[in-house]
Amino acid sequence: MKRTAVLIDGGFFIQRIRFFSRKFLPEGFELTAAELRSVVETLVQKHIAYQEDMTVRELYRIYFYDCPPLDKQVKFPLPDKGQKTASTKNFRTHPPYRLRHELHEELRVSRKTALRLGELSKHGKWRLTDHCLAALLKGERAWENITNDDFFYDVDQKAVDLKLGMDITTLTLNKLVDVIVLIAGDSDFVPAAKLARTNGIDFVLDPMWANPSSSLREHVDGIRSFDMVRMISDASGVDVRIEPDWWPETADGAPMPAAANTFLQEVET
Repeated sequence: MKRTAVLIDGGFFIQRIRFFSRKFLPEGFELTAAELRSVVETLVQKHIAYQEDMTVRELYRIYFYDCPPLDKQVKFPLPDKGQKTASTKNFRTHPPYRLRHELHEELRVSRKTALRLGELSKHGKWRLTDHCLAALLKGERAWENITNDDFFYDVDQKAVDLKLGMDITTLTLNKLVDVIVLIAGDSDFVPAAKLARTNGIDFVLDPMWANPSSSLREHVDGIRSFDMVRMISDASGVDVRIEPDWWPETADGAPMPAAANTFLQEVET
């Protein structure tokens, strides 16, 4: 029996959940904190249950890395229509703040789950969303039509990657597990992945069908992603708006076919 730890980059995980929800679920759809926890548990279980050989896997622990949600007020980048000065946004009353806070509370009481929280920088900046910037560059949008809805407030996270790297090192050097599954897409974890592999750990990457860097691909023992659209739909009880092209090709619980990756890359661009 192989003991397995599943390490989840929380910011990356939620970003990918929103991507799949936006593309395949009804407009305006959002998972609740309890439903998000259910998706986490289902995804972990699929990694534990999946077998490339006859060896049974046992869950050692789930590690979820995130930062506390932003809880301050900041001025919007643009004034409201007909106004000379910009109004303020209170992130503490913003739905994503409440969702993140509630998710952390759900994870704190989840069995075999360790919540690792970093810190947010005291300073942040308003930035254009990728979709808005792409539309501007293509000439599909004009600057005079940009609104506050086209911006997001970007705040750097501190100590999250450090804690993740330290946990990989501890799990490896203390021989606590045989397998590490990392759900992330950041190449910052390459040194920790290399350390784990050189010490005999089977290191699996789940980029949730994002495109990990070539350096991260090089230093893992395998890449595996599962059908997030089905998991989101099952957790919420909400039917999908658009059925993914890969659904006829895969059974529930199995990794998606390679063709799905090409489809998702086209959707994202």
